[in-house]
Amino acid sequence: MALKVPTHLKDNDFVRTKLVCTIGPASANKDMLAKMIDEGMDILRLNMTHADKAFAAEVIKMLREYMDETKTAAQIGIWLDINGPKVRTGALQDGKPVYVRAGDDFLFVNDYSVVGDSTKVATTYTKKLLEVGDQLFVDDGLLSFTVVERLPDAIRTIADNSGYLGEHKGINFPRRIIDDLPALSEKDKSDIEFGLAQDVDFISLSCIRSADDVEEARMLIGNAKVKLLAKIENESGMENFDSILQLADGIVIDRGYLGAEVDVESVTINQKKMIALANMAGKPVFLANQMLESMNTNPRPTRAEAADVANAVIDGVDGLVLSAETAVGQYILESLQCARKIAASSEKNTNYYEYQLKMMRSIPKPVGVSESIASGAVICARQINAAVIISITELGGTARLVAKYRPQIPVIAATHVAQTARQLNLCFGLRMYHHTGSPETILQGTLKYAVALGICKVGDIAVVTSGKAIGFLEGTTTKMQVVTIKEDSL
Repeated sequence: MALKVPTHLKDNDFVRTKLVCTIGPASANKDMLAKMIDEGMDILRLNMTHADKAFAAEVIKMLREYMDETKTAAQIGIWLDINGPKVRTGALQDGKPVYVRAGDDFLFVNDYSVVGDSTKVATTYTKKLLEVGDQLFVDDGLLSFTVVERLPDAIRTIADNSGYLGEHKGINFPRRIIDDLPALSEKDKSDIEFGLAQDVDFISLSCIRSADDVEEARMLIGNAKVKLLAKIENESGMENFDSILQLADGIVIDRGYLGAEVDVESVTINQKKMIALANMAGKPVFLANQMLESMNTNPRPTRAEAADVANAVIDGVDGLVLSAETAVGQYILESLQCARKIAASSEKNTNYYEYQLKMMRSIPKPVGVSESIASGAVICARQINAAVIISITELGGTARLVAKYRPQIPVIAATHVAQTARQLNLCFGLRMYHHTGSPETILQGTLKYAVALGICKVGDIAVVTSGKAIGFLEGTTTKMQVVTIKEDSL
C-alpha cells in the first residue's frame, strides 16, 4: 500500500512552524483525529492533569490505529504533559465549573479529598504560605482572591472579581516562591512510567524551577529515548533558564501561568529573550497557552491573538501549542486552520537569510565539526540553487543542526528509526521520511518521496548531509555531498 501524503506536507501547502494539538473530550475520537492530521497537526498532546491513564491510552491507541490503517506519511509525535510542582485546585461537584461572584467569601481548603462548589475548593498545596492581605490568582489570573483570614484547615478569601472556576486549575501566589515541593509527585512519577510504557515521544514537565528539576526527571526516564521538555512558567524558571536550557531537549514557554507569576508587562520581553537563547542553542522552543483562546467559543480569533501568534513565528519559535482550543473548544478544525494560515503568512514575511547570517555570526567559535557541516550545507544549498536538503540521521542530531539555521528551501529528515521520525516533528521546517527498506537505499527512497511531495524533479540538485549515532550521542554529522537527481536514481 502506497504512503498517504497529507495535503499539508506537499510543497505548495507546507507550513514550517509545527502545530501541537491538545486532545480532550471534544477531539478524542478517530474521525476528529484524522481530520486534525489532514489539517496539519504535527504533535498530539495529552495533559495528564486533566486526563487519566485510561483516556490517554485510548487516544494513543486510536492514533496508532489510524496511522497503521492509512499508512499516512505524516509522522505524528505523542507528547505527555506532566503536572510537576504546579499548585492546582481540586475537584468540583459533578466536574462542572462553578460561578464565583466578586465580594463573596471563598475558602481554599487543605484537604484535597474535599469536592468543591461555589463556596470552596481544595488545593494541592497545604503548608502555610499566605498571610492576611495577600492575593492569589487562579486559572492564569482570570480569578483573583484576597486572603482575609487564616483558619486551621483553610484560608478564607474574598473574590476580587467574578468568573467561572473550573477543576484542576493552576494557582499562582504573586511574589511568593514555593521551593519545598518535589519536582515530581507520586502521581507524576506514575504518569511518566505510563508514558514510557506507551512509548510516547515527548514528556514535558510543568513549572520547572531549576536544572535540578530536569535532572530528577531524567533520572526517572533513564535510558529511554523519550525527549524531555522543560516548561517555563515561573520566575525561578526564567532566572535559571540558561542551565535549564542546557539539560532539557526542548523548551515550552507557558505564558498564561507565567503571566500570573510575574509582572505581565515583562512576559513578552522575557519570551523573546528565551526564544533567542533556545534558537542559539539549537533547542526546539514552543509557545503555549492562550494562543487562540477566544476560538474556544468563536469561529475567528481576535486581532490581538492573530498578532501574538504572528509575532511568535517571526521571533523564531519552532511551534505553537493549542490547548483548550482543540481539547474542549467548539471550533477545533477552525483553530488549527487559523494557526496554520497565520504561521504561513508570518513565515513568508520573515527574512530567514538574515536569520542565518545572524546565527552564523553569533555562534561561539570554534564551531564543532557536525555543526560546521550542517551550516555549510545550508550555505551550499543556497549558493548552488539546490531544490532540497536531505538530512540522513539516526537519532536526529544531524537534522536538528540543519533546522537550526532555518534554510529557505525544503528539508527532508530521513531515518530508518520510527521514533526519530516522530521526534523530529518538534523541529521547525523539517519534513520526515521514515525509511523501512535497507540502509543502502535510504537516499533513493528519500528522493522518491521528495519528488512525490512536489519538492523536486529530475535534473534538480539535492544537498545531502549524513551522520551516525555514537552511543547515546546525537549530531555526529560526518558527511555532506551534492547530488543531481537522475531518473535512474528514483
